[in-house]
Amino acid sequence: MKKHLIIALVLLLTLPAMAQVARIRPKLGGTPQQDITLTIVAPRGLQFWLYVDDVPQNEEPVRSICIRNLWNDDFYVRVELNNEVQNCVGQFVDLTQSQTFSIIHAGQCFGLELSQAHIKPELTMDLKLPKEHTMLDSPSMVHPMPPAYFGMSPEDYDDAYRLISNESFDSSKLTVAKQVVSSNPMTANQILNICKLFSFESNKLEFAKYAYPNCVEKNKYYLINEVFKYDSSKRELDEFIKGQ
Repeated sequence: MKKHLIIALVLLLTLPAMAQVARIRPKLGGTPQQDITLTIVAPRGLQFWLYVDDVPQNEEPVRSICIRNLWNDDFYVRVELNNEVQNCVGQFVDLTQSQTFSIIHAGQCFGLELSQAHIKPELTMDLKLPKEHTMLDSPSMVHPMPPAYFGMSPEDYDDAYRLISNESFDSSKLTVAKQVVSSNPMTANQILNICKLFSFESNKLEFAKYAYPNCVEKNKYYLINEVFKYDSSKRELDEFIKGQ
């Protein structure tokens, strides 16, 4: 009787853990539990590289690509365009079903837009996972945020922001801000928040121009216009960007 009681207790304790493993384990063969596809299509004349959760998928640039064997989860999707300015577009995509996105552009601004188009992709392939991804990894695993080269890490950026804001004069803030951005890639929002630290419009404009080459989201640089009081500053920044 005592022996049976011990066995029952062991089963009671281990069954929840066994159920959890069964829930998160992909089906045999390494294929996720739910086969969802992601298709990305570029406009005519453009090619791109695709990254899913910062894992490069294609070795050569393509005009369109279909990634198979994804699952119902959030993925960070990034495309790097094969053009002179090397535009980068990235966003989180909630894949509850197979989806197609078109790369859209207006001037020098690019983005991803959900599309209902049915195409035959130039390249179709299975999802490439990080090297450390194992068979026991969960399809509902928490996907990593984009790494530092999507901009400064939150910790480094907070330190830099605090250092700049502690300067007493606009000219000193501008000097330090230029030092930071010259050696660190930044997102459009990171640059925008530093611009807001300057009191004078001329310094905001000067930093916005200086930081542009190191912005990893050039397609979102229109956000910087928020800091300008005068339309002339917005026009001057726009002319500067067009000249790059």
